[in-house]
Amino acid sequence: MSENEDQSVISEEELYERLDYYLSAYGCERSLLCVSELDGFLTAIGCSAQELAPDQWLTTIWGTEEDQPEWLTQEEEDEFLSLVLIMYMETMNALVHGEISPVYLEQEFDGKFQLVVEEWCLGFVRGARLAGLGLDESNRDFYNEVLAPVRLFGTSTGWKKLENMVEEEVDFWRDTIEPSILRLAQFNHPEIQGAQQQNAKPHTLH
Repeated sequence: MSENEDQSVISEEELYERLDYYLSAYGCERSLLCVSELDGFLTAIGCSAQELAPDQWLTTIWGTEEDQPEWLTQEEEDEFLSLVLIMYMETMNALVHGEISPVYLEQEFDGKFQLVVEEWCLGFVRGARLAGLGLDESNRDFYNEVLAPVRLFGTSTGWKKLENMVEEEVDFWRDTIEPSILRLAQFNHPEIQGAQQQNAKPHTLH
C-alpha cells in the first residue's frame, strides 16, 4: 500500500461483506436481510420528493421497534451505523448525478449465472412505502408506470404475474427497472441532470 493511500477508506467489497454480516446476524424475518435489499431501500428514499433524515429510516431497517438489535458491543453498533451512512451517501450522490448502479445478486442455476433482482426490488418497495412514493393522486398514472417493474419483482402479487410470463417478457421487465427508477428520481428532483446514456452505470453484482 502506498504512503498516500488512505487506509481508512473501505473497499466496496468489504463494505458489502460487513453490512451483510450485520444484517444476517442481527436481523429477523421483518428486517432487510442483505445488501441488495438495503440498496433498493436506500434508493427509494433517495427518489422521494420528501426528504427523510436518517433517524426516520434507520430503525425501519430492522422492522418494528421490537425488532431493534441488541448489539453485543457499542463498537459493532457504531460500525454498522457508519457503514450504512457510507452506502446511503454513495446512493444519494449517484442519484444527484443522474446515475444508478443497483446492487443485484447473482446466483448459479443449472451451471449458469443469472441476475437476481428480487431482493433489490423488495427493498425498494419497502423504502417506497416508508417514503410515501406513489401516493400522489394527481400523478398516479406516472407512478404506476415507473413503479411497475419493481412491484413486479418485489411483491407477491408481481411474482404471480411473472409465473405466467415467457422468458422474453421477464427479461423486458427486468431491463426496465433502472431506467424507470431514474425517471422517478428525476421527476421528484428536477435539479438532477438528465441521465444521458453515457452517464449510465452498470449494476453491481454481489
